[in-house]
Amino acid sequence: MTIADTTRAGGLSERQLVTFHLGHEEFGADIMNVREIIRFTEVTKIPQAPDYVEGVCNLRGTILPIIDGRCRFGMDKRQRDENTRVLVVDVSGRVTGIVVDRVSEVLRVAASDIEPPPPVIRSEAVKYLDGVVKLNQGKRLIMALNLEQVLTVEQADELIEEAHAAASAAAVGGTGIKAELEEDQLVTFLLGREEYAFDIMHVKEIIRVPEITAVPNLTPYLEGVVSIRNQLLPIVNMRSFFHMQDKALTDQSRVIIVDLGHLTAGFRVDRVQEVIRVPRSIIEPPPPIFLSGEAEQIRGVAKLNKGTRLLMCLNASNLLSTDMVRELMEDSEEAREVVEAGNLARAIEEEQLVAFRLGNEEFAIQITDVQEINRMTQVTQMPGAPHYIEGLVNLRGNIIPALNLRRRFHMEERTRDDASRIVIVDVNNRKTGIIVDSVSEVLRFDRSLVETTPRILSEAIDTEYIRGVAKLNDGKRMVMILELDRVLQLEN
Repeated sequence: MTIADTTRAGGLSERQLVTFHLGHEEFGADIMNVREIIRFTEVTKIPQAPDYVEGVCNLRGTILPIIDGRCRFGMDKRQRDENTRVLVVDVSGRVTGIVVDRVSEVLRVAASDIEPPPPVIRSEAVKYLDGVVKLNQGKRLIMALNLEQVLTVEQADELIEEAHAAASAAAVGGTGIKAELEEDQLVTFLLGREEYAFDIMHVKEIIRVPEITAVPNLTPYLEGVVSIRNQLLPIVNMRSFFHMQDKALTDQSRVIIVDLGHLTAGFRVDRVQEVIRVPRSIIEPPPPIFLSGEAEQIRGVAKLNKGTRLLMCLNASNLLSTDMVRELMEDSEEAREVVEAGNLARAIEEEQLVAFRLGNEEFAIQITDVQEINRMTQVTQMPGAPHYIEGLVNLRGNIIPALNLRRRFHMEERTRDDASRIVIVDVNNRKTGIIVDSVSEVLRFDRSLVETTPRILSEAIDTEYIRGVAKLNDGKRMVMILELDRVLQLEN
């Protein structure tokens, strides 16, 4: 089943989003509207266009209007880098490029996980949203875009129409329609310096690397199995598969979930590059130097940029043998038991915390106590409250107190900025907002890394507020774990 098929099959119960970042915010575009993802390229400016209209570029002979995503959503501009990408989207037959900071993954979400934009979102982006996707129990928020609104260019509509008209004329007068039929759309990824590709029709989704449970007696390049939405999937280490030296996971490591026809499997790669369309005419058969088995696994080599960039296009259906698939299916129940046992053991032995900063210091609280993380919103002063209670905030109709953690810890006040957040916690059925300088990430680490609070901390922060200190990265990173009950206890 292809990406398009799974999206249609899901109907209203499921959506598939291409997620990307603009600054600290994460957005999602419906994959049915995304034609491809390309690197940022040279853009020709359009005179008298709004500031969010970057201009037009030449995409394989087609004139493509380019919109700056940051400017469109009222964010500050930033310098483009190697992660900058252009999402090429098609809405009602109009193809437009949207410049984003970086592309994250392809994600399948249930319709029940998408909520209307909440009142706490106070930005220009709110009118461009279909809703907000809440994942990981609300710890990860993805703003699902209404692309029709995003691509409405009020002041430059005629200019964009002219660009589209020129593109249509080029397609009719030349070989545009023919090229569309003779192109392959590929998801490209890196293993070291080598670039490979899967046909997008076989790619079901792209995810961050999850916890992988090892299963005894598997082929060396099979790392183990994971359970995704109650489906057990084998995970292939693509470095081991191609006899390359393994390397540690990084923030850019990804797992590409691929439909192999007889099985769905995940393939761990160093980094996903882009989604690209290439003419079939430039995909050549594997050279004779490949061994017979490797030649079956690689269906061709695409030569791009006059041969300076080579893409090895994989044959998904030949990557895992039928015998191996049968063996995996026979052992699936045993593997599932291993996964469930491993998940339980990890839950017992691991700490899972939300980390945040106050100045140069990093703190953390139990993820089970965190309900959501929001941008700063208006705080109403409350006379007679302790000095560290900044006031009250309205959270979707619920009035909750807002605690200024800097004041609680007797730290110097600082001006709020775009990174400031209010962390909504629920302790003993009492909701409170905790104001912090910024939220770092969700941390998972072995409980053995947590040590008792050193005495030296008592000079800066009362140790009764600190449950322990996590020493991460061989002791180079220190995270103070808060005793939240004590922090929230009101003083007379």
